[in-house]
Amino acid sequence: MGFKDLKAFNLALLAKQGWRLSQNPCSLAYRVLKARYFPSSNFMEAQLGNLPSYTWRSLLAAREIIERGRRWNIGNGQQVRIWVDRWLPTPHSFKVISPKPQDFDGEMVESLINQQEGGWDKNLVRRVFIPHEAESILSIPISLSLPEDAVSWAWTPNGRFTVSSAYKVACSWLCERRSKEEGCGV
Repeated sequence: MGFKDLKAFNLALLAKQGWRLSQNPCSLAYRVLKARYFPSSNFMEAQLGNLPSYTWRSLLAAREIIERGRRWNIGNGQQVRIWVDRWLPTPHSFKVISPKPQDFDGEMVESLINQQEGGWDKNLVRRVFIPHEAESILSIPISLSLPEDAVSWAWTPNGRFTVSSAYKVACSWLCERRSKEEGCGV
């Protein structure tokens, strides 16, 4: 099968279940877990809580894999935080590295979109971000209908979650963790 690291494979399989939860908030499993563990937030923001089940602990252990593998696709920009979320088309980090200017109050990506024209506010984007990042942002197409923002899996061409791509993310993450603890050949 090609899976050499059993811990990474287990995390990838758990991440698959976590991905399903985050993508299907109407499912029975999501509703049961939400009622018990995260009644006032969502799966990606949930805490461990008191007396968590083995299932819940396992799902939370794999949440980092989901976080490292997901990326926002920009629609209207209302759900995506500029300096926090992963939304740029720049592999590996997908995050903004430009420092936030003191004279800019926007927190959400929607503040960078010209709502009347349905596209980026090019002058604002070029003023707020470093040049290569501004060009990367401006390369993201904006639909005139401004649909809701959507999450996709960043490590497949079609944006769909696969266990094999999650396994690669898990291997990379585990190697980073091991290198911090004991030294890994990264």
